Amino acid sequence: MNVNVAGSSSKAMGVEDELKRRGSFRKILPGGSGGDSQLNTSIKMIDRPDVAGSNSEYVVYLQEYSILSEYNVLQNQDLRGIYVIPSAENSFLWFGVLFIRQGFYQGGVFRFTMTLPENFPDGGCPKVAFQSNVFHPLVCPETNELNTSAGFPEWKKNNRIYQLVQFIVKVFTKVDGKLPSTNVEASTLLDNNIEEFRSRARKCVRESLDHVYDPPETEDSHYMKFTSWDPEIHEPIRQKIYEPKRQEPERTPTGFSWVQPGSLQPLSKLEEPR
Repeated sequence: MNVNVAGSSSKAMGVEDELKRRGSFRKILPGGSGGDSQLNTSIKMIDRPDVAGSNSEYVVYLQEYSILSEYNVLQNQDLRGIYVIPSAENSFLWFGVLFIRQGFYQGGVFRFTMTLPENFPDGGCPKVAFQSNVFHPLVCPETNELNTSAGFPEWKKNNRIYQLVQFIVKVFTKVDGKLPSTNVEASTLLDNNIEEFRSRARKCVRESLDHVYDPPETEDSHYMKFTSWDPEIHEPIRQKIYEPKRQEPERTPTGFSWVQPGSLQPLSKLEEPR
């Protein structure tokens, strides 16, 4: 990550405006008196800093870098069937879409939001709420909020957002009736009338598909939008995806080595006679 240090207030304002236009979380860090450069300071901040114990001048920047760190870790995980991205306007709000590939909810496309606590990474587990009605034992029928305490009774300092994302996928792929329920009706049907539960779950799937192409509820540039199939636009992309990968030619070693194989001593290799 590049951090630009402005030499004047006008230049700093210009750089910060440019970052905002790009939807970036990066900030221009205020100057410090500890002798460290601003770049070195940002590097120290990135890995889950202790926000609560920091100077109030840096709290906002520390939280931004902490959230960036979370998103960076999440991108390196093997998360299938689910996509999440922080809002371009508010890094404490994340947009998500869950694609169910098996189980009672197979074929469903469920939008949700994750809201991080104001004092993140402290303050408890992020709140997960679906944007449509979801009939599930762990989803509150009034608020559509997921009961995250079923997987995280206590949100600890070493918990990561990607673990919460994995939990969301798990509870929809394999519904576990043993977890503490939020929707009593759904839990009761799961235990006593599995066919009725399956029917109610399928109804949620159909409703979710009816609203896949709805216009976005926000103008946020990071909100994930879907459009119906357009052959002129999507077919070339589809063909490119299915194209076989080009095999790169094998690279042959170039240059000369003056180190004898098995040795670390420079100039240990004897010159071959001509």
